[in-house]
Amino acid sequence: MSDDVAAAREALRAAGVADDETTPSALLALAGRTAALDRALVARLSTVVDEPHALALRDLAATAEGRGWKAVVKDARRALYRFGQRGVAVPAPPAVPAPPPRWTATALEGWVSGIDGRGDRLVWIVRPQPGGGLLVMTAILNEPKGLREVTLAELSRKALRRMHDDLRARHHARSVAIDGAYGDALLAEGYERARAGGIAEAVGQYPALRARLTSQPPAPLEPPMIARVAPEVASDAAAVAEGATLLDDIDFATWLLDRDALAPYLDEIRAARESPILLSRPQQEERVHAALARAGRELFAGPAAAAYRRRLEEMAFVLHATGRESLARAAAATAASLGDGDAARPFFSELLRRSIGACVREDEARAREEAEGSVLVRPGHPRGGPPPRPRRR
Repeated sequence: MSDDVAAAREALRAAGVADDETTPSALLALAGRTAALDRALVARLSTVVDEPHALALRDLAATAEGRGWKAVVKDARRALYRFGQRGVAVPAPPAVPAPPPRWTATALEGWVSGIDGRGDRLVWIVRPQPGGGLLVMTAILNEPKGLREVTLAELSRKALRRMHDDLRARHHARSVAIDGAYGDALLAEGYERARAGGIAEAVGQYPALRARLTSQPPAPLEPPMIARVAPEVASDAAAVAEGATLLDDIDFATWLLDRDALAPYLDEIRAARESPILLSRPQQEERVHAALARAGRELFAGPAAAAYRRRLEEMAFVLHATGRESLARAAAATAASLGDGDAARPFFSELLRRSIGACVREDEARAREEAEGSVLVRPGHPRGGPPPRPRRR
């Protein structure tokens, strides 16, 4: 008996293997402990020349190769070669299936439009798909009511570009790229606001749709995007004085206060101006200014102040992203200064003035239409025309 065979038998005895044990399953259960023991297992498996032992040698060699035990691999292959010479074919190892392509989380892409006078804006969240194409969430987000509509669709990049082009052509609005995680956080927070306000029925499918985009928790919304890309604009106190110029920009064309919100102040202003007998002109103007001051304090305070701050912060980013730096500064600075709801700030004073002016013009136009369409006309007086001149005698 050679020294190698004796050493192998002693190694197997130390591992609890009987001298006559040749069962492949029992021997393979000990594989992988040490290289010396594996060489002993190869020697024992080689004593029985048949297919089960050949398979055991093949598997043991594969395991040893993974561990870098070259001597074990060499012994096993030599044994298998001898098996082949004695007519025992060694089956080829089974083909290892290619692992399925793993999709690693791709950063979400995002786009937003500006905010209109109702507080609505469009938000797109896009995730490139591993096989090509895009998964696109399209949503309408309102400040302050929250998420209003949401859909999810598979689109091509070309179709997404058409959506952007259509927005600009039909609605004269621009979409700007944002951090996709920030856009996702906008919608997640908007959904919570809609649910808290009891208006989440139309967007109840949002959580399931979002789960198809990402499994990550929403990112924090603070600080807003404008503070991330241009932190200095919010500290520009001089820009607050330029706030009124925002309302001349096309993206602010629809920013007017609702008639319902203005109704009590309009009544007060109308009453003051329709009392020329009871009130002098200075007294009328004093009452009008008092109504405007009260409107400023009440319309831009509390929850409304938070909503306008968010609107102006988000619009500041849109303006910054489209190269309108001075307007971006005015919007961000006005938002930062909004704390007490004081409408004396140029932006809010101008917004209030234009909104009330629009309502007054509508009322005057309606009054003219009613006068022109009135059936209470004198005989011979054409409806809507001037009264007839008296005849000369």
